[in-house]
Amino acid sequence: MTIEGLSSTAAAERYVVGALMKDAGCLREVQARVTPSDFEDLRLASIYRGILQMAVERIPIDYIAVADRLAEWDVRGWGIGELAEWEAMVTTTSNVGFYAAKVREAAIGRAVRGVAEELLHGGEVGPAMQKAITDLIEIRDRDAAENASPVRWLRDILSVPEEDDVYDWVIPDVVERRDRLMLTAGEGVGKSMLLRQLALMPAAGLHPFTFSRIEPITALVVDVENSERQWRRAIRRLADNAAQQGVRNPEDHCAVEILGKSDITQPQVLGDIHRKIDAVRPDLVVIGPLYRLAPAINKEEDAAAVLTALDSIRERDVAMLIEAHAGHETSRQGVRNLRPRGSSALLGWPEFGLGLARDKNEDVVGGRATYSLLRWRGDRDHRAFPPKLRRGQVWPWEPTVW
Repeated sequence: MTIEGLSSTAAAERYVVGALMKDAGCLREVQARVTPSDFEDLRLASIYRGILQMAVERIPIDYIAVADRLAEWDVRGWGIGELAEWEAMVTTTSNVGFYAAKVREAAIGRAVRGVAEELLHGGEVGPAMQKAITDLIEIRDRDAAENASPVRWLRDILSVPEEDDVYDWVIPDVVERRDRLMLTAGEGVGKSMLLRQLALMPAAGLHPFTFSRIEPITALVVDVENSERQWRRAIRRLADNAAQQGVRNPEDHCAVEILGKSDITQPQVLGDIHRKIDAVRPDLVVIGPLYRLAPAINKEEDAAAVLTALDSIRERDVAMLIEAHAGHETSRQGVRNLRPRGSSALLGWPEFGLGLARDKNEDVVGGRATYSLLRWRGDRDHRAFPPKLRRGQVWPWEPTVW
């Protein structure tokens, strides 16, 4: 059976094993998240257990060496062809922790469902309930114990030199490395163009709001909505102006990946994004819109899987800007709610949540309306986002107030 025909859990289990065969250096990260008993497929559990033993014995690990031991581990029905396929599907091992976590979560889910099944068919209610409570506590405590970390006292936190806490700006005063900024707006307001400006101008060495010269960066844009033709039409003038006024031409320092509607929780999709990050080595990643990164994000569990995938990108030490559509709800005054469409889990996730909205009560000057950048969640740190923007004459968006 091909990877495409498997459930997400089965695919994740194969991805983890494939990653270990591709680079055994990620074994410690996998071990921190899963045990052999977490695998639903007992054959994969045997392979994982065997790989752990190979590591103890300092035996080189790759799909050929593993294939030679399948009979010894009593693994039947698979051979070197399947192992080679699993290794080939892993474009980068940097996101193996994400899939190891999926394996662990699925194992916990099966354990909880097993407790529920026993409770339904456990005979007398009182003893059955008590056993269920005991079993659930055991599941909870086992997971907590396996993921426990040492206690860190305030002294440990403050022992880091103060100079190590200076801001690591990607865009000075606006975006720091590892920031997660989610930008929302209604349809057609111009949030996509604003995010392009935030990627392309710094790639030329220009601040996107002050227009002063800055240390140039490398950017990667993952667009799951627009075509290359739409990109060319929208970006050509911005790229030309940035090349003329910046410190370098941004065309070779802003990579664009056009994916179309995708499911970022799938190993192939997320793996391809990580492969692009390996090739580009960006300081800034722009991705979205959010609603086209997964089949659904309305339920908390759906949103959690998407946000975990996005966090695996952020963990590559990049700043990340995410485009999202605002919900359709409006206030009694007819003002649209700028919170992102989908699960409430989206609200507390980013460090910064901004919404772009046209100012209905302000005058249009020279045919250009003003727009406000409004917070739909509190900032986790101070950032100097301009409160007011206007469609620009030189740049797509220009601050009216700074």
